Amino acid sequence: MKKLLLMILLLLLLSVMAGCEKNKTENAGSASNAPVIVSNGMEILNTERFKSVLQQHSGKVVLVNFFGSWCPPCKAETPDFVQVYEKYKDKNKFVIIGIAVDQNQSDALQFVKDFNITYPVYQADSSLLSYFQINPIPTSFVFDKDGSLLDSMVGYISKDIVEQIAQYGGE
Repeated sequence: MKKLLLMILLLLLLSVMAGCEKNKTENAGSASNAPVIVSNGMEILNTERFKSVLQQHSGKVVLVNFFGSWCPPCKAETPDFVQVYEKYKDKNKFVIIGIAVDQNQSDALQFVKDFNITYPVYQADSSLLSYFQINPIPTSFVFDKDGSLLDSMVGYISKDIVEQIAQYGGE
């Protein structure tokens, strides 16, 4: 019985650590650079608009996190993202940008509300998902102060790593 329980716990842990497949992420895209805003207010980012948003944060280290509202590792890492963001946001050297891959925007908005996310959150269109080759989620990218890609990470990110990224922005 103990072996069975141990096996179940191990399988649960592996599923959380591995990430979620992108099975709910197909979104209609927009080819223009103009922001696309749906009635409830979350901007949909295409590739060109993402580049513009990234440029708006020039001079900061940017952690871009692709997430889904149904994803257990996304749910596990988000409270730490919020906590680290709140700690460093006033230093103006670090920002987190959340990008939902949910097909249904109301699910993404509920996720933002449930986790009290205070950093900017957008919804990805299919061009952005293709550009970053997002699968599985969570997937995160770190950009330096000049907007150059420093690193990418697939799967759950610990609070310690997010803290190190934020501190790198303060250097």
